[in-house]
Amino acid sequence: MRTMKAVQLIAPRKTILGDVPVPEVPADGLLMKTRCVSICSTDISMFEGHLFPSEYPVILGHEYLGEVVETGPEFDNPDIEIGDRIVYWGQTDFGGFAEYRSLRPVFSGETKEDVFRADRDFHDDRRAAAVKVPQELDDLQASFIEPVTGAMRSVLANPPKIGDKVLIMGTGPIGIIAGSIIRRLLAARTVVSVDANPARNEQAGEHFSHRAYLPDELIAEVPDNTFDYVFDALPTVKTDDERKDPRRVAMRKLKPKGRYVLYGASQEMQKFDTWLMLAKGIHICASPFDVSAFPMHWTANVIQSAMRMLLSGIVDGKRLLSTVHRFDDYDGLVGIFENYRSTTDLKTIVDFRARDAS
Repeated sequence: MRTMKAVQLIAPRKTILGDVPVPEVPADGLLMKTRCVSICSTDISMFEGHLFPSEYPVILGHEYLGEVVETGPEFDNPDIEIGDRIVYWGQTDFGGFAEYRSLRPVFSGETKEDVFRADRDFHDDRRAAAVKVPQELDDLQASFIEPVTGAMRSVLANPPKIGDKVLIMGTGPIGIIAGSIIRRLLAARTVVSVDANPARNEQAGEHFSHRAYLPDELIAEVPDNTFDYVFDALPTVKTDDERKDPRRVAMRKLKPKGRYVLYGASQEMQKFDTWLMLAKGIHICASPFDVSAFPMHWTANVIQSAMRMLLSGIVDGKRLLSTVHRFDDYDGLVGIFENYRSTTDLKTIVDFRARDAS
């Protein structure tokens, strides 16, 4: 039996680097050798225990770039060959922080599905939307196709109207990606942002934001009923002063009948102001994970467009990258997990390619 190195989460905040079996090649799928995996806030929420799997252990990591090393006997896409680089988007999928992973892809133009009932009460797909990465996109930027896909699914399903005043809440990578797409493609009048981290506010200004506010600045300087559209890319939020809870603040700043787009997820319940929702007729919306509402072959088209966002520079992948960390430095990787919430970095990439150079 072939084995590989993998970082396994065995309980909240407890990981091990161990040997696990190399996954079997699906009859209609691929086996890929891992090249790069960028760290997502969902990985951190799993590490911290805000989100948790149905059972432990679990291999974290899903913002993934791999190289095809084997195809199954029933795999029938003639455009995919050994040596091609592949990025995928899956709903509840992990398994990236390992030397190999298997995949049952669906590419743009294909319609294939294998639907199952997932935990948290929705339907998922054992297939994953996938895209072949062209030569002109380097490995480090290619691993950002997955988060761009996630942000695009949300924005495309719930776009702002022409001339809207837009507020992006949270200027981590997803907020920056969504803000960049909205400002450059969707004809908003203004796109501003709010974040409690001054360094991230500065980064937001470099990428997309007409004005990047600290929370107290947004409260003091922006009148209520200003924005037409709010994109909420915040993580779990806790505050002692409920009047300053950023989600309640955003609802005060939103116009009557404005749209509030929720992106992130947490096992911890967040506070929404039902009085403001009723009084203003605020429309709360999100892009569904349930594949009965947003089939994976739809996402296969989105991931193709997400790749173009990076190729064209509409999303600036080079400036999203903050840190490259070698997979063989396990202790350093655990330190990144433990200190992620306090960092000013945007994207950290775990680089597996050093195995081949050593």
